[in-house]
Amino acid sequence: MSTKMTTSPHGFDLADSGSLSLIHSIGSFQSRLLDWLVAELCDQGFEGLTGAMLTFLGSLDCGENHASALARTLGISRQAVHKQVRELEAFGWLRTTPHPDKGNQRVIIFTAEGERMMSVARTRFAALDAKLEETIGIDPGALSQRLEQARF
Repeated sequence: MSTKMTTSPHGFDLADSGSLSLIHSIGSFQSRLLDWLVAELCDQGFEGLTGAMLTFLGSLDCGENHASALARTLGISRQAVHKQVRELEAFGWLRTTPHPDKGNQRVIIFTAEGERMMSVARTRFAALDAKLEETIGIDPGALSQRLEQARF
């Protein structure tokens, strides 16, 4: 959808909106960042990684993770979580173990290689912070905080 002032076929004015433009820009920026980071990680030997995998991995805690909590956080089904975990296990980046107290549940944890990948990813992002601050004129962490504080 264009963000410029237009008139709909039904005669409604559709006003310019900086907020609508921001939504489009954020989505595009996220896609470019994921593509960049996936390429960086593939260059480091993490072949087969996709943006969707990286987004999923980025939502995990360093310790124990549970499918039901991940499903709620990501807004997906537990079945989708299990499917993604199986795929990431096949790459050797995650593993599951039986829950110590609940026999029918499994705990999702990073492997050492998965932790190494996330360490490389975070190091790349940290290096990117200065470049982004120079480009957009504000520290990315500060911008993130300001966007989080916005209430409607």
